[in-house]
Amino acid sequence: MRPGIARRATREEADMRMTMALVSTMAILLGAAVPAAAASFIPRQTEPIACPAGPAGGLWQGFFHGRKEVDSGWMRYEDTAERYCFRTEKLCRNWLYNMQSEYQYMVWSADCRRFGG
Repeated sequence: MRPGIARRATREEADMRMTMALVSTMAILLGAAVPAAAASFIPRQTEPIACPAGPAGGLWQGFFHGRKEVDSGWMRYEDTAERYCFRTEKLCRNWLYNMQSEYQYMVWSADCRRFGG
């Protein structure tokens, strides 16, 4: 065998090994990403309370108006418009996250702001 032929075979084998390693790595990475994307959202803890009639210091008010698809033999839509108060901004934002995760088809408004302001 000539030396040049042996090097080509070795280079081709090395290229093939590199290609197989890349393909395997991509398959593993994509396989790990699919279940995470396919899984439903993980609800975040919220503690909504009814908003008082008068001014209340330290509360946050959350507004949400959205729509989701509901499959009950045929496709239809369900709308919601909700308003709650929360003790912290984080709880309010967690509630918005949950609402936007459930009502994914359309979101008209999603807002957290200080109550009374």
